[in-house]
Amino acid sequence: MSSSREIEHRSASACTFHPATAILTPSQWRLSASSESEEFASLLDRGEDHDDDDSNNKAITVKCTASAEGSTIRVSPMEKSRGGWDEEHFHERLRVPEGSVVGRGMVVMLEGIGRECLAIALSPYHSYDLGKTYVVHFGANGNLQTVLRRHVNYTDAVDVSFPSRVCAENKWVSYWVVLQGGKLSAGVGKVPGKNCIGMLDDSMYNMLRSGVDAVRYVGIGNSALQRNARDVRVRNVMVMPIPEHFGLGGIPMEESGFVNVLEMGDGENDAPQSQYGPTDAELLAEYEKERAKARARAAKFGIEYKEPAPDAFMKWSEARRLRANPERGFITGIDTFSMEEKAKADARKERFAREERKRKELHADIVDDEEGMRVEDGEEEMDEEDGADDVAEWEKTKRDPLAIEQAWDNWELVKQFRVDPPSSLAKVGGTELRLSDSFSNDVWHGHGDVVDSTEKSAEKEEFIPKPVSVVPTKIHVFSIDWACFKQVRTEDLMSYFKDYGPSYVEWLGELSCNVLFEDKFSAARAFHALSQELPSPPPAELISARKNGRVSGETDDKDNVEEAKEREAEIDKDMNETTDDGDGAADDVILPNASEVEADGIAVDIATEGGTKQPEETKVLPDYGGMGWRFCKWTVRKVSNDRYGRRGTRARVLMRLATSNDVLDDRPTEWPKPPPGFTTKRKLMPWYDFSGNRRRARDSRRDTKRRRHEGRRRERGDEHDHDINYTNDEEHPLLSKGLRCGRDGYSIEEIEAERMAKM
Repeated sequence: MSSSREIEHRSASACTFHPATAILTPSQWRLSASSESEEFASLLDRGEDHDDDDSNNKAITVKCTASAEGSTIRVSPMEKSRGGWDEEHFHERLRVPEGSVVGRGMVVMLEGIGRECLAIALSPYHSYDLGKTYVVHFGANGNLQTVLRRHVNYTDAVDVSFPSRVCAENKWVSYWVVLQGGKLSAGVGKVPGKNCIGMLDDSMYNMLRSGVDAVRYVGIGNSALQRNARDVRVRNVMVMPIPEHFGLGGIPMEESGFVNVLEMGDGENDAPQSQYGPTDAELLAEYEKERAKARARAAKFGIEYKEPAPDAFMKWSEARRLRANPERGFITGIDTFSMEEKAKADARKERFAREERKRKELHADIVDDEEGMRVEDGEEEMDEEDGADDVAEWEKTKRDPLAIEQAWDNWELVKQFRVDPPSSLAKVGGTELRLSDSFSNDVWHGHGDVVDSTEKSAEKEEFIPKPVSVVPTKIHVFSIDWACFKQVRTEDLMSYFKDYGPSYVEWLGELSCNVLFEDKFSAARAFHALSQELPSPPPAELISARKNGRVSGETDDKDNVEEAKEREAEIDKDMNETTDDGDGAADDVILPNASEVEADGIAVDIATEGGTKQPEETKVLPDYGGMGWRFCKWTVRKVSNDRYGRRGTRARVLMRLATSNDVLDDRPTEWPKPPPGFTTKRKLMPWYDFSGNRRRARDSRRDTKRRRHEGRRRERGDEHDHDINYTNDEEHPLLSKGLRCGRDGYSIEEIEAERMAKM
């Protein structure tokens, strides 16, 4: 029921409920209009039917309790706010109407909107009574299940769970709960009994309980437990007894099955269903098949049926995303790169530029009456190009993007973690990927390369070929700065893409992840705006520089390999000369391993005892541009301090459109060791050179020790000009100068003579 003005209440106890009349038809159960209440009441008293205006079928009228028109109840997560069910979740009038036969059962209907965990309680009293209260949790476990439960005590419960996807955060969804004959059922829709999610059979308790313990009251709660739990809203609540015209059998229930509001068209507001998309629908359908198989096995062998976990058959990263139930991001809905939209954008730019020129010309024509001078409104006279393109002017003021040559930095260090798209996915227009028409589209599951169709391998018996496709709603991100990106978390990537409405970050490893968007248009906008195209093949001058041992884009303070070797040799020589006092300073010299001194993809082999330098081979740079990779325009920045790293850490990334292979089949059991130079105690930068920093740290320590040694020598005196020969009878130079002591009139000699006389 719509209303021009909605009044929001913070709990069910603050809302207003009143007696009303409900109209029951085969197509929907709805609340009657206020002007028809008396007519329906009289029909109900006479036991007559009423022809519904919206249907040719006859309608039944039933007394009920309903929420006030235009009232909405907002319920916050009750575990955080109240520690569980509280009296605020109930109302003394939110119950089966007075005079109804409560022993037969009750029906609850309502509309809700929220990400997950809408909880409906049925209790004998207007409070939660342990052991006597039924609770239905719609969208539990990250909107993956619906749970029907009755707690026997604080540790035991009678409950069942059914896989379902019944909550939506962008449109109102209709729910119903029916308790009849000790059987609790729940579903979605406007007709109880249809689209039934599942049933809890508690007939034994229903037979043993007293009539006083029959449920009458309804509570509305929010059982979300996650850290990012959100409020749910409820409206159009109706509570009624089981209509008498259904007879002793009660309301007929459809066979329980998997219910997904996305497939039903309920829960989406005419928006592209791309948050879950067809991929999620297929995953959930596969889940239902596995449930049917498990149920059949349990019946065949006479064992107890156990609900299979979602990740028991799904790929681990996909199941994790379903459980996370991320919030929806911004939906673009239009292709901003189409010719039509580009023409509209150009027209808007020209219109705004024309209006801006008129405004500035108007201000420029204002003349000061007193001085007869021109008032310029704080600006010089505008030329023709000024203000012609607001977007272009804004781009000029932005910081310059990173040099594309940096895309190949550290490529050898991180190549073991990089996953390139199959060769069958060709680049189109420099930005998009598509499937080729060749048979090699089929990729063997478990391998990253395309298998030739003519190759007869034994692997075909072990692996199932699966087609590889592009997922246009995902952007695959791979970092070339290992140590820096290890500090980056989900919130940092969400902040990086925040202008384009990301919904979820799907982590695949320490250096790679997928960023999910609501539709392909939002992903395309982010892909083009935050990345730059890479040349294919790599620039010839870059390849030449790499062969010569140079790295483009290095900072001025970085030394090449030869200078590093010379500096190490000079430092070792100086340290050998300054360790004559035997303090063991040379023992503190730490030379890094060849594997540690690796920066920007070039291994620096420090000459150590017994070590030899390997002959350098010509290295070919990967063709990122030909594989669909693009390089970020700006670095990914860590936005806050946490136990994983420091605020301000920056990392460079490569981007491409994700494929169906960019998922994790199983949960990782081990992680690689931290990269050289990684720390969580300070911020790291893309130009962070581990070998250079280690070298500078060693230089600083050696300089400190050298200064300490020189200070000790100065304390012993000038070793060149004031050497003293103690073999002859020459008087000590200090005694010959006749130094005065602290007592006036006495010299050192006199004090020494006085001391000897006293002995």
